[in-house]
Amino acid sequence: MVAMTKYPFNWLLGLALVCAACGDDDGPGDDPGMDASTDPDMVVEDDAGDPDMGGETLPTDLPGLDGDVEVVIDDRGMPHIYATTTHDLMVVEGYMMARDRMVQMEFIRRSVVGRLAEVLGDQSPGLVNDDADSRFLGFERQGEAIYAALPSDSPSKLAADAFVEGINHYIDEVVGSDTYQAPPALEIFNLVRLSENFGHWTGADVFALARYQSWNLSYDASADINRSQALAGVRAAFPDDATDEEIQARVGLWGDFFSEVQARRVYTDDGFPEGETFSAIIQPPRLPALDTAALRGARSFYDRLDRNPLFFHDEHVGSNSWVVSGDHTASGNPILSNDPHLSLTSPGVWWYVHLNTAQMEGEDDIDVQGVAFAGLPGVVLGYNRDLAWSATTTGYDVTDVYQETVTFRYVGAGGVEWEPVSVAFEGTDVPVVAVDEVIGVNFGADVTVRFWNVPHHGMIIPDSLVPPDIASPTAGDEAVGGALSVRYTGDEVSNELGFFNALMTATNVDDAVAAHREFFQVGAQNISFASRTGDIAWSTHAWVPQRSAPACSFALEADGTVSGVSPLFVLPGNGGFEWGEDIDDAMLPQAKNPASGYIATANQDNVGVTDDGNVCDDAAYIGGGFAVGYRMHRIVENLETLTAAGEITTDMMIELQAETKSSLGETVRDPIVASLNHALGDTADDDALAAAVTDAGADGLADLEAVRDRLMAWTLETPHGVGATDEGEIADSVATTIFNATITRLTGLAFDDEIGAIGRGMASFYNARMLEWSLADSATQATTLYSYRTSYLGDTEWNDTVVWDDFTTSGVLETRDERVTRAVLAAIAWLEEELGEDWDEWRWGRLHAVRFDQIAPSLTGQNRVSIPPEPSEEFPLGFPRHGDFGAVDVGNYSMTNGERFTHGSGASQRLVVEMTADGPRPFNALPGGQSENIDSPHHADEAELWRRNEQPPVYFERADVDAHAETTLSFSPR
Repeated sequence: MVAMTKYPFNWLLGLALVCAACGDDDGPGDDPGMDASTDPDMVVEDDAGDPDMGGETLPTDLPGLDGDVEVVIDDRGMPHIYATTTHDLMVVEGYMMARDRMVQMEFIRRSVVGRLAEVLGDQSPGLVNDDADSRFLGFERQGEAIYAALPSDSPSKLAADAFVEGINHYIDEVVGSDTYQAPPALEIFNLVRLSENFGHWTGADVFALARYQSWNLSYDASADINRSQALAGVRAAFPDDATDEEIQARVGLWGDFFSEVQARRVYTDDGFPEGETFSAIIQPPRLPALDTAALRGARSFYDRLDRNPLFFHDEHVGSNSWVVSGDHTASGNPILSNDPHLSLTSPGVWWYVHLNTAQMEGEDDIDVQGVAFAGLPGVVLGYNRDLAWSATTTGYDVTDVYQETVTFRYVGAGGVEWEPVSVAFEGTDVPVVAVDEVIGVNFGADVTVRFWNVPHHGMIIPDSLVPPDIASPTAGDEAVGGALSVRYTGDEVSNELGFFNALMTATNVDDAVAAHREFFQVGAQNISFASRTGDIAWSTHAWVPQRSAPACSFALEADGTVSGVSPLFVLPGNGGFEWGEDIDDAMLPQAKNPASGYIATANQDNVGVTDDGNVCDDAAYIGGGFAVGYRMHRIVENLETLTAAGEITTDMMIELQAETKSSLGETVRDPIVASLNHALGDTADDDALAAAVTDAGADGLADLEAVRDRLMAWTLETPHGVGATDEGEIADSVATTIFNATITRLTGLAFDDEIGAIGRGMASFYNARMLEWSLADSATQATTLYSYRTSYLGDTEWNDTVVWDDFTTSGVLETRDERVTRAVLAAIAWLEEELGEDWDEWRWGRLHAVRFDQIAPSLTGQNRVSIPPEPSEEFPLGFPRHGDFGAVDVGNYSMTNGERFTHGSGASQRLVVEMTADGPRPFNALPGGQSENIDSPHHADEAELWRRNEQPPVYFERADVDAHAETTLSFSPR
């Protein structure tokens, strides 16, 4: 699952500069958005002041309610909403969510549907361009289409309408009041709400946001473009007909650098279930030549899109989930665990909520609790009295990019000179369709932007249009150019909210799986279930189109070169590479009560389609580009041990969510130590290493020996070590620091020459995997790496991958041990400069840290909504964190930047729930808090639990809720 990331909006800098004159000279205690006399710990009864709204009085009656509604807010800020109808639950949920997250919700909504310029365009004209990019993605069009297609009595439509009723009541009666002020440090919202274009939410907005979340989980057009550019780069830099030995030895680098093979070959299931589907195995043609100008333009568009945190696709985002049968637990009850790895922001992605009609003997007997996305109704991840569920992304390929042959017409000089008219398809010209979007500008003239749609494929990527290059055309002339279009299952109408509505009252895993198949079509997820009757199950249903045989004719040759076509690359758009029917439900991976006694998913290949490096030669094509298996391997390794021993408890599952043993350390530490032993011994057999040792001098050799000894003593545990006094913990923390500073330099020394020639880099996971493969022994490399050679450049005993040699240098043959030695020396030099000369102070948490960055821009330059606030003397980089690359408790950094080890994504919740015969026994913690208001006691209280990996019980039973009640609100029909 994916959400917002750490990079600022494009427009924030300009907007903050423009608005800085508004100033905030008041101290934190005198902020105009907070009544200084308000006691933040007070209990609100009925119509008393609300501490999270700075003492604003909330109304006790709401128009349109069916009956009385009671809301108990517990000591963690969760609202427990008790009503008699589903309608009233949704109304009050919308109202209470807006109370906690109005600014976040409004900025997300306007960013997603492309309506920021409507309220802030006068402050930042560049918002028009950002809105145009959002309009291209079409979430507002899709939301309106879904809303219109649903019948009036659709539960999803009724829920959306009721939810926005509540939001709009809050807008009218609180935000719209004369005394309202935006929460402290979020004063920019005052500019938004005072705009003449600020107004109500609509039911279609809810479906637009839902489709945006599905898009975040499944759209991967930019990955297809990246792969195509990388393959073109490999072929250009290392052609298969090269005669130069250094070039020829690297011909197969595609099969090494960009392989689909998992770093850890651990799958959720052994293969596809029973079922019939199309299998595309034909004699492969060569991938056709690509329009490099169109690729560059498309890449430019997606790079720009990535600068918006709502649309950035973080390579490190992922999720963990596992469910264990009661056959292996101490209580005999199944236990479900889920920590979705999303971007860590303030406020956070999730908002706690408990919805209940059962207490008042109302309709549908609803009693459901968990987390909701800001701006969406219901519960997304959680549990009811009978069933718990979790989610991780599947990585199914539901997006294809097509290279179109476009006929353009010259319309005259000035402005747009060439307009697309048609595309070639199956021997005929198919007219393209203009899609005009009107962007409103606050206190300014509307701006109309035009996009183009290919009817049988989809929208043309704006920057990819390549018009004809013709001298002196005249009006009406037509000629051929190019462009890239995108086909995506999410452009069709579907109703994923129906699935979550059904889960509120589902009583068993079979009903839940049936609802998944009926409603969940876009944004494919591994949904796992545990019921109080003891069943566990897993479902991955979504629309996954079958591809034609030519579209999936990819072959990885014996030398690592590529032939054929794959949906993972840009496809020819002229016909023959199209979608067929969706893959049969029976064929999609799924399970119920497996013999293993557990089900685990972590975004990896679920069924082994990557095992031979070719995802196109299996019973079905479902995709590629999966997570490479580090987390999954560690999860399964632990679950195998735990299930064999039995007596599993919730505490054990909480401990597994916090697991941080170094995966790379397991495989890479010993080869690094071996290289250092060579450097510290006789180097006469390695001229490059001997030169490195000479360059190091006596002090350098002493450092190498110290590093070797520390790495040999390392237990592979990765504590952050900040504030630690235990000698063993300190030693492990320092070893973790040295190891990670070394490997990030080693990847550069090993791969930068090839990457520079190719022109496209590897993702960090691929860097890590290639480093492992490159440091493996020769017998392993011989069966793994296409760049392995027994003899190379006159060295008849090379027996290693050639990537250790820098092919751009002359007169020297760089070797594995020389590269490792120089990487260690460079790491030590940087650490001494960065952290000082006392090695015992090189605590990992001084480098490896996380800050939950605020979403809405600050007008003062101080990000007080961030957690911890920025700047912070105590936490200059954020909270110190344990773990290194590939840990279960994820905290991944870039493998290509050896000077920055902070991370921006991680566990967005840490849910563990035992399903007892009486109902759920849940534990959880969120990275942040319920409220965006920094003066609320629930702004950062959850963050304190999260950063210590503490997960207290969540209150589900009414007696527990009452025992921990902090605030009680009552609403009545008006």
